[in-house]
Amino acid sequence: MHEKNEESSTINFIKNIFSSRRISLPITVPTNTIVNNININNNINNSKNVINVISSVGLILQSRPPNLPAKNSREELLHRKQYDALLDAIKKRELREERDYQKRRAQQLEDENKLSSNVQYWDQKIIPNFNQLKSTAEVRELWWFGIPSAVRGRIWRLAVDNNLNLTAETYTDCLKQFNTANHAESASIKLDITRTFPSLQIFQKNGPLFESLCNLLGAYCIFKPEIGYVQGMSFIGAMLILNMDTPDAFICLANLFNNNLYHNTAFTLNQIKINKYWTIFNELLSRNLSCLHKHFLEINLTPDFFLLDWLFTIYAKALPLDVTSRIWDVFVRDGDEFLFKTAIGILMLYKNELFSMDFVHAAQFLIKLPDTIKVDEMFKCIKSVNIEIAGKTFDQIILSL
Repeated sequence: MHEKNEESSTINFIKNIFSSRRISLPITVPTNTIVNNININNNINNSKNVINVISSVGLILQSRPPNLPAKNSREELLHRKQYDALLDAIKKRELREERDYQKRRAQQLEDENKLSSNVQYWDQKIIPNFNQLKSTAEVRELWWFGIPSAVRGRIWRLAVDNNLNLTAETYTDCLKQFNTANHAESASIKLDITRTFPSLQIFQKNGPLFESLCNLLGAYCIFKPEIGYVQGMSFIGAMLILNMDTPDAFICLANLFNNNLYHNTAFTLNQIKINKYWTIFNELLSRNLSCLHKHFLEINLTPDFFLLDWLFTIYAKALPLDVTSRIWDVFVRDGDEFLFKTAIGILMLYKNELFSMDFVHAAQFLIKLPDTIKVDEMFKCIKSVNIEIAGKTFDQIILSL
């Protein structure tokens, strides 16, 4: 009976090489998103991105419908008590959610203000001497706690070495070829972009950054025709577009994909190597969270159900934008190793919740992580992850694949 239930649950998921998503997943709108370097209400600091159609209180039917027989006084009294209790519970929940939101928003603004106080140091000392200072203990520690949004794009560009020696002219030439050729990937790119950060309403058609992201991804298709466009690239492109001009984003995107072995493997559909990455992840999970690893085996939850989306979009699809930006800050410095450490760190953060979940609920939870995730606690978990296996560093393990 248990096996039958698991089988029926499994068919609720669609799996492919780059994404694992449940059919009809509930639509959630992030409420703690910060958008940097775009002119829409100055980081949309003053609005809560939630569409309130009607309070849930208004959905409760107080009295019995007129087509049903009238209740006796005892039933009426019981119904009234149940109704009042339900109404009270809903009001308390909505008040609690509002308080939680305000608390998260205040913390988010406080964190941003702390980072902003370091802008001058980054701008005047670190950036002019980046190569000399980037590996010092002081800068690495400062870097770990986040890069100020005002200089984030410049630091990312410096951290992602331009080993391909690309220029703005390279981007312009590739874009011209893409537009002239009426490229076959154009429709796929535009469709995928409309599903990228939908709550921001800036990448959808007629949005302020729709064309910029189209141009970025189209130019990359010309630059790397053997890869072209792969579903999910739009999230990575969007993260770059939010923090820098399109030509710079193109240079970063191409070098980012060129420098990181995981994305090279994923783009080329090398299933044998991808499976080796899953083996490495399972080994890391077993070493750091043995009980959770055992639980995942018991409920038949394999890494491909959630890790594909996490790694391929560099967490941009699964996490709120401000949290994703913090992850990217360190990723551009530390590469693939940090992506895997982050995955283990997230599971470590939510291990108690995951222990109580079956396959369906665990997979759904991990595909779209809570907007309430506490970034400082998450980074503490990430820092505690042991990434070595059999005395080998992560890079040594990956290079041996």
